[in-house]
Amino acid sequence: MMPGTVAQLSSGVATSKPEWVPADADGMLDFANDQYYLANQLREIGTMLGGGFDSSAISASGMYIDYGNSNRPTPIGVLLTRLLNGLAAGMTLVFEVSTASELGGFLLYIGVTPDYNDAFSWNYASIDGFMSDEGVLSLSASISGAGAHKIAVTFNRDVGGGTHEYAWSNDGNAALTQTTPYPAWTMSAAQLGWDGNLASGHNLFQTYIKSITFYSALDPLDLPALTA
Repeated sequence: MMPGTVAQLSSGVATSKPEWVPADADGMLDFANDQYYLANQLREIGTMLGGGFDSSAISASGMYIDYGNSNRPTPIGVLLTRLLNGLAAGMTLVFEVSTASELGGFLLYIGVTPDYNDAFSWNYASIDGFMSDEGVLSLSASISGAGAHKIAVTFNRDVGGGTHEYAWSNDGNAALTQTTPYPAWTMSAAQLGWDGNLASGHNLFQTYIKSITFYSALDPLDLPALTA
């Protein structure tokens, strides 16, 4: 859907997709500008993040997550639904982040329980280039250094024959991919920037999430242009 075209809400009320949402995307959380669009509608961030979410962690720099602050956001409402449905159908997410130091911690965890440490099935992507599930997925990309990064991650893209593809691209680099001989498990919970356990140490380290953009699962060849 192109910017400015009309999307139809389930209520029957029509709304235009904002110009600041990329043309092929179906949603965007723009923390740095405090504007959010998902499921064909402008949203308030407090309706999409709950649990340990601290709205005071959002500024013009983005949403800050670190060991030293209390912000531990849990997707709820339409955001949780978009992530769970996106994983099942296949999705690509583009994270724009900024770090003051080394890269560490989970960008996104999706699993059968709110706490990764209690889950028997999961998918996650960590900011240092690692994607994993409970099966054979063990994709490890190369990304390092403080400063700004754009990261595209694709989950569970159906490539036929029962095979599903995962991909990672950062900073304009060619995507690294791995396939699994099975689809992702049906999940029920998610965490953004941590793994659901306050003591595990998997939360992001001195990181601002500036934005997250939502797409249907994209071909790996399309990812470098989104992260350049």
